[in-house]
Amino acid sequence: WFGTVRFIHFTAAYILIFNFLFRIYWGFVGNEYANWRNFIPLRRSQWVEIGKVLKVDILLGKMEEPLPSTGHNALAGVVYFLSFLVFLAQVMTGLALYSAMSDWPLANMFAWVVPLFGGDFGVRQWHHMLMWFFPIFILVHVYLVAYHDYVEGRGVMSSMVGGWKFIDRPSPGARSRR
Repeated sequence: WFGTVRFIHFTAAYILIFNFLFRIYWGFVGNEYANWRNFIPLRRSQWVEIGKVLKVDILLGKMEEPLPSTGHNALAGVVYFLSFLVFLAQVMTGLALYSAMSDWPLANMFAWVVPLFGGDFGVRQWHHMLMWFFPIFILVHVYLVAYHDYVEGRGVMSSMVGGWKFIDRPSPGARSRR
């Protein structure tokens, strides 16, 4: 039984690692909405948008106008970037734990992590604590997607299935919001 659980754990980990690597690749070659620059707030307009999203999400303030973002909003981009970092730490601690019982070169590349955390117990504790980020992230993420779909009325959820999102066209001569 535990051998099966361990196999599922490792299989899921390798699938997630592959998806993570593909997402990094896609951040450089994908369209403008997938670009890595959307995940790190380098522009003032992104920080303004983060403030607006926090006002709506946390303070339940009224949204004066829909957010100008067609892809992810700026706060979502920051949270995705942080989740990438958490995932990277999760992979490093997982491969560090695996290095003690494996002679696979990829796992052994992370053997240095074990002494850094004071032994296997410390690494396992961090691996376990980091794991809780993902179910919490999923719950909050699904809630906020549904909430923004309701508040903005732009078809965020249906766009994940159908590929279409409702965006108002600016009137002729109107300046861009970005």
